[in-house]
Amino acid sequence: MILVSACLVFVAASENVAGRIAFLSGTEQPDHRVCLLDAATGDVTPIGPGRRDGAPCWSPDGSRLAFESDAPGGRGIYVVRADGAEGRLLTHTHDWNARPRWSADSTKIAYSGGDGLDQHIIVYDLAQERETVWGGPDVKLVRPVWTWTESLVAARLIPATENLSSEVLIAIALTGSPGKMSTDICAVTPDRIYPLPTQTPPAPKDYVEWAAEPHPKGTAISYESNDGGDREIFVLSAKKGAFDVSNHRAADWNPIWAPDGKWLAFESFRDGRRGVYRVFPDTLRVYPVAVAKDSDNWHPTYSPDGDWLAFVSNRTGDPEIYVADIKGEAVRQLTNHPGHDYAPAWQPKAKP
Repeated sequence: MILVSACLVFVAASENVAGRIAFLSGTEQPDHRVCLLDAATGDVTPIGPGRRDGAPCWSPDGSRLAFESDAPGGRGIYVVRADGAEGRLLTHTHDWNARPRWSADSTKIAYSGGDGLDQHIIVYDLAQERETVWGGPDVKLVRPVWTWTESLVAARLIPATENLSSEVLIAIALTGSPGKMSTDICAVTPDRIYPLPTQTPPAPKDYVEWAAEPHPKGTAISYESNDGGDREIFVLSAKKGAFDVSNHRAADWNPIWAPDGKWLAFESFRDGRRGVYRVFPDTLRVYPVAVAKDSDNWHPTYSPDGDWLAFVSNRTGDPEIYVADIKGEAVRQLTNHPGHDYAPAWQPKAKP
């Protein structure tokens, strides 16, 4: 694998920043390619096919990446090892497949597959090399992410049954007709869905929920919602039910849990430009991490130890990858090249 140094120049971040960050790089969308950055040395390795690659997602053991990429007739899920080896497109039933997420044991990948608004949740078993539709064939579902069944049962969010596996999916259900669509958050099993109690009845017809992200231990779920009028970050937990944790008149979105589950990073327009913030859900304390009056900052991702946030910023003109400590005091640029760098994802540490 050839290291790219001529077009991607690393700017030293900090002696304490380490690990590898996957990200998208390219001049235009058609040539976007998944690349891998060594945060300590600055070495950048292209590992995706460069066929309009989508945002990379790490397996929990840190050994592989999954992302969507162009495939014959549509989009497919591409899987590649962290060293760029053994890259392959999965075999799909549907032409269009998007937003892959790994199971906790790194043996399965969930994603949405279908055509147009007719989307379903697909689970691909890597050992058996086959797809299975979850939630039933008649339900429109997108944006799946895995969580623990035991935690949802303990929180009384789904009923306990004998045939539930150790993991279930959280996904977004599409309801209504085109032009009058709404969304709801559901737990999804192989044969059915369970709507989660995120709404305060009666819910408005244009009620929209999105970007559901389970707590690292499965004890809560963060998500976006327009409950209250504008876009806010909510958390659904067994103790408090659904509550607003960002609570600002400006739009807030894209919640990301810290590895220990104590904080949420998110994006907001609350200071005029798009910025990265973090909130402590227990006290609703909000702190800025990457905010500027003359540039935008977005797409945060936590380091495995939770001490750093990588993000995208256009403060030098082009979108580039930056890193900051969680207090926002030490901000450094990681990439610097004429194209665009997007969608950073920090490699998790394999558990012993």
